[in-house]
Amino acid sequence: MSRQRRHTLDDLLDVAEQIVTSGDPSGLTLRSLATASGASNGTIYHAFGSKDVLLARLWLRSWCRLGDLMAEAMGERAQARGEDAVVAVALTPVEFVRRFPASARLFFAQRRDQLFSGDLPPEIETELASVQEKFVEVLIALARGVWDRGDRIAVEAIAVCVVDLPGGILRRCLLEDREADEATAARLEAAVRAILTVPLEPRPAKASPNPTRSNP
Repeated sequence: MSRQRRHTLDDLLDVAEQIVTSGDPSGLTLRSLATASGASNGTIYHAFGSKDVLLARLWLRSWCRLGDLMAEAMGERAQARGEDAVVAVALTPVEFVRRFPASARLFFAQRRDQLFSGDLPPEIETELASVQEKFVEVLIALARGVWDRGDRIAVEAIAVCVVDLPGGILRRCLLEDREADEATAARLEAAVRAILTVPLEPRPAKASPNPTRSNP
């Protein structure tokens, strides 16, 4: 009979998340995680291999938690589409803060490129690219629901609603150690609905073929 593992990956990530969000992120090392979690150094190194991989895993888990909430919101609003769907997705970060405060603090406090380097194993890079692609698909779907457009201008307008506004508002709440309450959600919804009333610029013109380029 195999020996039961004492520490799951989620257990270790929970401890690492607390270390990062309770002070300076530089205080997190594989050795400090081993000490804080009670796991052996070998267990930690086997699970992560480097600090950058550990931080990338933390960021991925936070992003997946937020992404799941967004997918849930879109599922509930599958028949609504349009403005209401955008509002539902824009409000998911508020629920994210309530359900996973440490994950939200890690996710909103720093940009991804500030948290870990780009020198990561291929499998981590693939996972990062995958979550980014799925999020872009969400933005495109929301833009088409509002304006029947999925071009750059429309997608950037949706990104302001579901990324920039929630991120800025909730980052301030987290930094000031304030609850993301109903008033916060109401202000966010009002701001999103106001932005969606602003007409979009015309669709960007398609690039014309370069007449000087020779045929292959």
